[in-house]
Amino acid sequence: MKLARLKDWRESRGLTQKELAEEAHASEWTVTRAEADEEVRPNTARRLAEVLDVTVADLLERPPVPLAEAPQETGLRRKAEAAGAAPPRVSRERLEEHFEDVRPEEVAYLDEVIADLWRLALPDEKPVAHFVPEEVDTSRVWRFLNFVLTTRMFAPEEVERINRGARKRALA
Repeated sequence: MKLARLKDWRESRGLTQKELAEEAHASEWTVTRAEADEEVRPNTARRLAEVLDVTVADLLERPPVPLAEAPQETGLRRKAEAAGAAPPRVSRERLEEHFEDVRPEEVAYLDEVIADLWRLALPDEKPVAHFVPEEVDTSRVWRFLNFVLTTRMFAPEEVERINRGARKRALA
């Protein structure tokens, strides 16, 4: 996601790149790259927008196309899903059968971890840093992941691919 108007909004708020980075829990290098029109992760874009008190659409050169109107051939996730190659997603209901008080943000973070491990199983992919929301207990999410991978919630080939990605991450 390219944030073509990030610099305009940052300057209008009287913030330096360093100040914006600190408030958004991002690196100054991330803000510099974003202002140079390089891609940033959607989660980073959301945090930057929150600090600037604007929407992510405000940071874009033009508003994003609503999902219902987007062409089906765009978007890596839709392409992967169409090809049957998208990472599996966790069911909150299935987790709640074994854990108490499973929160949506925990499930979202678990899905993000699984997607990252899924991607890492591919050749030439490298680990990337992730922002972990304060309200997410990472040790609990790792317990969820262990449960998911050991209870046949996913197909064996999906579990193997996630494990390949985890091994690659451990070696990085």
